[in-house]
Amino acid sequence: MNINQMKEALKKFRAADFSGLKDEALRAKAQKLQAKQGGFTLLELLVVITLLATLATAALVAYEGIGENAQDTATANNLISAESSIRNFRAVENRYPNQWDNLANLDGDTTGVVAADGSGGTGALELLAPVTKLFFGQLVINSDDTIIDEIAGSLNAVGIDEFQTLTAAATFTNAAVPNLSFNESAEGVAPPASELELSGTANATGTFAAYDDTDIATATGVALSIVPSGAQGTCTVNTIAINTNFAGVTELDSNKLNLINDALGNDDCHLVIAAGFGKDVPGTTLGSRVSIAQAPTAATANVNPATNYARYIALFQVGEDTDGNGNIDATEILPRARLIGVVDPEGHVVDQAIAGANADA
Repeated sequence: MNINQMKEALKKFRAADFSGLKDEALRAKAQKLQAKQGGFTLLELLVVITLLATLATAALVAYEGIGENAQDTATANNLISAESSIRNFRAVENRYPNQWDNLANLDGDTTGVVAADGSGGTGALELLAPVTKLFFGQLVINSDDTIIDEIAGSLNAVGIDEFQTLTAAATFTNAAVPNLSFNESAEGVAPPASELELSGTANATGTFAAYDDTDIATATGVALSIVPSGAQGTCTVNTIAINTNFAGVTELDSNKLNLINDALGNDDCHLVIAAGFGKDVPGTTLGSRVSIAQAPTAATANVNPATNYARYIALFQVGEDTDGNGNIDATEILPRARLIGVVDPEGHVVDQAIAGANADA
């Protein structure tokens, strides 16, 4: 420490407030030294430096965890803003925005197996953080299954007829940005994303098709991302299981959905489509009196936008098991899909994000 640094340290010391020190002897010593009008002895100078170090350490302890709490606060605020903007648009335009991101691989390919801890996976699953894959799952259904028409019709009825989607074959270079990778013009993605066009009973065509027909032609089925539902461990759609997440872990109840929206019983089966609030959604609202400016980023403690898809996820209920047999058939698909909530990439609702923001450091 040179002479100028010592002078600066002494200046800070004279201006410091030591009234908060719990150690009475140390507090008295500090205040006595502050009162001195003359110079300091070497010993006193060492005491001053020690006291300054003590104050600095105390400040670090006080602010420990503040960054994490700020992130949780931002997540909570953005969740409220995202859901409000979607519902406001619906109220004014009588439809929802379009071109949501499909978190599942379009072809339903499970070649890139996801481990039980959520790691692994290819294509769209490579972009998802482990916590995202542990919360969400997929409905893989044959493209010629008639119930797909009903699902498409339920979504069409509220203005949703396109999903941005990838296949399991998609690979990503360092130029790829996870939040943008579901857009067909995104850099560093090969093959690029395509638009899955949904058309069903609402517009009388009765088919599911993609702009790039090879996506469907080479697939064993069409996959849509969902929130798994598991009443007593068994929930199906036309006998196709919807009770497992991307990691293959079976849900034994529907507690996740019940927490998001209490109207969904935890002992019932529900078909809930999970749609990413991605880059293309705001573009479909242009010209509206309540157009959405941009899709917010949903970074959390476990989701890094540099390496993971970090968008908010809108949840649309399209079916429910009304007869209690554990299977949702074509007659139990809702005429019009309904928004039940918006969550972050970990599946957290706003109350959970707020709780994290106010947790003790």
